[in-house]
Amino acid sequence: MEQGKPFSATESPLVDFDAVCQKVRAAVEPARAHAVSLHNENGDVLWLSESSMGPDEHNAVREALDSFARSDSPPILAYDLGDAHSAVLLRAVNARRALVGAVMVIMDTRAIKSEAHTLTKLLTPKLQRALADFAGMRPDIEPSAGPAAVKGTAPAPAVAKPSAISATARVRALAAAAPSSVRVSAPATGSTKSSGAAPGSARAQAAAAPGGAKAQAATAGAKAPAQPAGPRTAAPAAQPGRHSGAAPAHPGPAESAAEKRPPDISPEVDRLHAALRRSPIALHVQRLVPLTKGSQLRRYEVLLRSGAEDAPNAAPHAMLKAAVENGLGSMIDRRVVTELVGWLVRHPEVWQQHPAMFSVNLTTTALHDEHFIKFIELCLAKSSLPKGTIAFEIDAPTALTLADKISDVATALHRLGCPLVLDDFALRTECFDLLRLPGVRYVKLASDLTARMRSDKVSQAAITAVVQMARVLGMHTVAKRTDTAAEQEWLTALGVDFVQSNAISPAVAIDSLHKPARTKI
Repeated sequence: MEQGKPFSATESPLVDFDAVCQKVRAAVEPARAHAVSLHNENGDVLWLSESSMGPDEHNAVREALDSFARSDSPPILAYDLGDAHSAVLLRAVNARRALVGAVMVIMDTRAIKSEAHTLTKLLTPKLQRALADFAGMRPDIEPSAGPAAVKGTAPAPAVAKPSAISATARVRALAAAAPSSVRVSAPATGSTKSSGAAPGSARAQAAAAPGGAKAQAATAGAKAPAQPAGPRTAAPAAQPGRHSGAAPAHPGPAESAAEKRPPDISPEVDRLHAALRRSPIALHVQRLVPLTKGSQLRRYEVLLRSGAEDAPNAAPHAMLKAAVENGLGSMIDRRVVTELVGWLVRHPEVWQQHPAMFSVNLTTTALHDEHFIKFIELCLAKSSLPKGTIAFEIDAPTALTLADKISDVATALHRLGCPLVLDDFALRTECFDLLRLPGVRYVKLASDLTARMRSDKVSQAAITAVVQMARVLGMHTVAKRTDTAAEQEWLTALGVDFVQSNAISPAVAIDSLHKPARTKI
């Protein structure tokens, strides 16, 4: 492999990242270091001893830096990468005790185990000198002035985690209290799904419908009461000549309230709003199946199904299409998040025994809804779910049409610790800019790329190009609608990380993930 590949240029002759890597290798002997990489305080790669890094290694760096930023964090952490390999992360701080970077060493898991005292033994004086050398090559920055760094400031009191019942009730209350931002004047098309990766799914049918609306089967949830749509009394208009004085410089309370009122809701939309609240819906999930051994994280896409007795477990295409066309897609997204978060709070063993991620599809209305991100933030805060448990999925064509909104949404979700999934990604120049969005962790290939991969060399080259770009950026790639073992072999050879297929792992009710404990008789 190519050794010592630099990722940042420097004019200083004192910066010798390769020498630091060699010192780190020598310091951890006799344990073998498969790879050594140096990162700045933001997680960007400064130098690595191998030709590339995988997504799991990138994720380990990000998690370690989040931990290192806390004052109570240990100086060394280990993350299991699977396949008997672990990533050992070492904190690098300058003379002012400011975090200036991290060193990652890929080692055999059996050589380090997972006990804290075993990791501490690795911090020999030789390794500490190597860390000091690396820190001396980094810019001399000031430590961040967080609450813990301010002297004389009392620590914040610990807040007890809410119980499962109370957390669920709080989340449902948030969904009821948050505005749904109904838009009537400008109907928006949706970007939501019906059946994940099923061939000939309602997603393809909805794409051909007027307006290009996609049926949302990736959302579901709890009841969200409708906003009152009764008659409103407008503030009386000022009549000229009634007052001899000049008009006030600022509007009165009645005038301000009138200006902030939403537009009147038509009876048709009001009836649709009520029907959406009453419609029984259920959550299903479809697992992304890994093609190679690696992370223990289980990844699922959340799908919406009807809970009606006459059509159980069917995607409610008509309801979703009507909601999206009338600007009520955000309401459905709220129901999905509410139901999903509540279910996860009630069944913590699902994500405690094995880390899990659940991606929820977003409609175009949610991307326009200025209150939706705040709603997500409140739900996550009340539930106390680990970061990364809830992800959000947006298809690339919709993201391109909403270029003025998608950046702000991606930034806000990244701040909340919610990964972003790009669906229907194609090898087009305009799609490349989407990879720059913060928080993008998964790229789902467009189905037309994978459909011709066995007979078309251009499709093979396109898949390989997307996979390589994603790998360099620390992202995973997912192929959909793959039904045969031969297709899986091709995708594995091309470097794809996951497949989403009804033939391999069909969608199941989310309740099937919960396995009640067996009682002894």
